[in-house]
Amino acid sequence: MKKILRENYIFNKKCLLILLYLYYLNDISYDSLEFRNFGFHFDPTCNFKVVVTSKKEHIHKYVIHNYLKCIDCNLEEMDVMGNVNIIRVDDIKDANIYKPKESLNIYFDEANFEALGFVEGKYTEYVLIKNASKNAVFKDELLYYLNNENKNVNASANNFILWLLRLYSYKLPIDLVMGAGINMDYGAKDWEHLVTSLNLDFYKDDEELVKEIQHYVGSELFVSSKIIKTNGFDVYDSLNAELYLFKEAKSFNDPSSTLYNCVDFIQRHCNEKITVITYNYDTNFEYLLRKRGVSYNTVFDDTSFISKRTNTDIFHVHGLLPYEKTKETKYTDSLIFNESEYFFLYNNPYSWNISKQLHDFTFNCCIFIGISLTDPNMKRLLELASNYLKFNFIFMKKEKGYSPRVYRDVTNYFFTYDLITIWIDEFSDINEWLKLI
Repeated sequence: MKKILRENYIFNKKCLLILLYLYYLNDISYDSLEFRNFGFHFDPTCNFKVVVTSKKEHIHKYVIHNYLKCIDCNLEEMDVMGNVNIIRVDDIKDANIYKPKESLNIYFDEANFEALGFVEGKYTEYVLIKNASKNAVFKDELLYYLNNENKNVNASANNFILWLLRLYSYKLPIDLVMGAGINMDYGAKDWEHLVTSLNLDFYKDDEELVKEIQHYVGSELFVSSKIIKTNGFDVYDSLNAELYLFKEAKSFNDPSSTLYNCVDFIQRHCNEKITVITYNYDTNFEYLLRKRGVSYNTVFDDTSFISKRTNTDIFHVHGLLPYEKTKETKYTDSLIFNESEYFFLYNNPYSWNISKQLHDFTFNCCIFIGISLTDPNMKRLLELASNYLKFNFIFMKKEKGYSPRVYRDVTNYFFTYDLITIWIDEFSDINEWLKLI
């Protein structure tokens, strides 16, 4: 996406965020909203429509116009009941404010905004002007402040982030997107530490040698399968040991584990058939589902048969390695593990792995669990999966001693990838959030 188009896209996403925040403030229930971007009597000048079913079961339609420049619109002509006009201005403090008689006007300088006009027949005024810290990387702290102001003003959710999560998970198909971090409370390693352990196996625990080589090539030393084989190193045996033979910090049957809680979530939503996209090679999730009597399909290559008579579909988009199946090429050929395999996959946009991720990131409500978002390939897919009418969600754990500014800046950075960040203090908090959906 060209730079100017990307900037305009982010502006439109922020406009959506502000509009939804005003609905939240005005006690509109998340389940009463519908989005429309097509209709046989559709105004081609508008960006999209929002249809609200009122508490009295009346249907109200809002026509949303996003203006990149104030000179692009005549606000007197656009002062029509149901119109929402969102205007980009250079500085909200110096903006020429027109007070509407019937519409809702929002003036927005990318960080602060002023809204005045009518929402559900009631006149509303709201001003958000915040001065970001001079040391902040992101001067725009819009999402962070919206989530920390005006709590308990909406009967359908006690904070704005929960309201958004309920809105999108209620209206859209749900994906649980799982990374290596989802197994950490069992004692397994996350991706970074997994690669570190395999590097040490490869170089026979010579930490200094590993460190010196990483200085030139980075943390990923498995550059090609040929190099691995000529060194007599069986990466699949080492990977099998890391995936399954770690010292358990918590039992797989422990109901407080994150993976166990995800099974609970799927059971609660058995009529919706939750999709799982996982970047993990292990079968731990399948093991828990089977023990709980939850039916599933497992997809790890393009020959899989997906039955509709199951509770969930699990897509191992980077392959699958069941316990002690390291000699079976059916599984080892599916693995996307070393650098060259990653390059091949992400240079083939028509592969099932890529198309599945792009489709679901674009059209479903994706909830990311146990993912750090440091992988540039993941960020590339998220940027390609642009849809300015929806958001995805990611759980991130706070670290002790970190500055609050870190959480503000990371929140805003993830927002550029259409992600709403849900900060948690402990992994157990994820279950509390999942119970609220």
